[in-house]
Amino acid sequence: MSQIEVPAGGFTQRLVRFALEHSLGGMPSPIKDVSINMMINAAAAALAGAGQPESLTITRFVQEIGGNGKCTVIGMGLRTSPVNAALANGAMIHLLDFDDEIPGLGIHPSSVIFPVVMALAEMNGDTGRDVLNAFAVGCEITGKLRRMLGPPDPLGRIATVDGIAGAVGAAAAAGRLLGLDQDRMESALGLACDGAGGIQAGFASPSRALGNGRAAMAGMSAALLAEKGFIGPRQAIEGPGGLLDRFSTGNAADQDEALSRLGDPYEVLQPGIILKTYPCHSAGHSAIEATLQLVQQYQFQPNQVESVKVEAPEASLRALPFSHPVDGWEARSSLNYVVASTLLFGQPLLEQFTDTAVQDAAVREMLDRVTVVLMEPDRRSRQDSGRLASLSCDVSLWIGGGQEISHRVEYARGFPELPLEPDELDAKFLYCSRYILPPDHIDGAIGQFRNLEDVEDVTGLASILGG
Repeated sequence: MSQIEVPAGGFTQRLVRFALEHSLGGMPSPIKDVSINMMINAAAAALAGAGQPESLTITRFVQEIGGNGKCTVIGMGLRTSPVNAALANGAMIHLLDFDDEIPGLGIHPSSVIFPVVMALAEMNGDTGRDVLNAFAVGCEITGKLRRMLGPPDPLGRIATVDGIAGAVGAAAAAGRLLGLDQDRMESALGLACDGAGGIQAGFASPSRALGNGRAAMAGMSAALLAEKGFIGPRQAIEGPGGLLDRFSTGNAADQDEALSRLGDPYEVLQPGIILKTYPCHSAGHSAIEATLQLVQQYQFQPNQVESVKVEAPEASLRALPFSHPVDGWEARSSLNYVVASTLLFGQPLLEQFTDTAVQDAAVREMLDRVTVVLMEPDRRSRQDSGRLASLSCDVSLWIGGGQEISHRVEYARGFPELPLEPDELDAKFLYCSRYILPPDHIDGAIGQFRNLEDVEDVTGLASILGG
């Protein structure tokens, strides 16, 4: 049972009460551990993103618009205002599709919440315990609010709600660190409802990352404005013309049920959180691992592959629409590409999602051998209920004169059913940061994250991440 009693009242009021009464001491140890893992993963994804030209563009932009320089832009060796740091770091975390995800909800909470809590904590010298508490609050409110809005639209027509849920969660996390009272926190959440959004059309381009950065920026701005006394709509979530009225596909009973379970369980514990092993859309990870298993088991060479058939559920096919991607951005959402690339090069790394890699002659030839089809209903796992984490995939290969080999994967590594071990996540951090941070800084950052509850001032950790 939750250790926090959510009182009766309006939805906004109840979310705020949860945020203000949440206590790290009251959190079960799994949420502490998961929160730390999520923050390590977010920092790793940002450091990987920092090496991309798009991140340099964002950094130049925040430099041009100014602001006091107290908050670190990850991997860039500079500081800016908390609002601008939230924008830049949120975008960099989500840029390469290497950040976390709550399965079934399709949201990436750390890319919005982590930049906010780190920027404010660095500016004000907050403790690691304060950061952990605010982070857990922000992620849980983001997840529950997204659940209140109803299931994701299969056609992606209401993608804006994911950004809004993240902005509200970010405002709650920021308000917690800023010490807002009930009234000002309600104003902050109301202001955040109107501050973020996005369109689905840019999901296979660098602009995919800006929605998350803008959500972090909107949540930060809302909390800072409320701190200064700016009054926001106090029922922007549940009132007429509010968030639920405009966007929700659920009903009032389901919304109340979701809200009554704040922290019971935490969304990042159930259904859990995906910490990605591969820098691409999570719907393709089971196909990658099925292919890797076949290569390892049968020890064949790529030139022996005559044809490939990938069978996947409908949700995967919708999420991965590009059969012949033209650049690295489309490749991240291409089931054909991740299988072809895995056959040629093994485990997909960041280097496999560049424009040059996609246009490689051997890759284009292998792509022509890969066919993706809808998995037959009688072959689907009984657990395939629309949860992305539960989607299985079958990969069949014909090699060496027509020999057929096949393998099925139900859950990919890094998904809630097969979580990464701490040393695997530390290795991911090392891989993502190796060109940005010196070895002693890498070890220092991991050590401080792992002992975050005992860190008296996170300013040093934030500074390390700057590079």
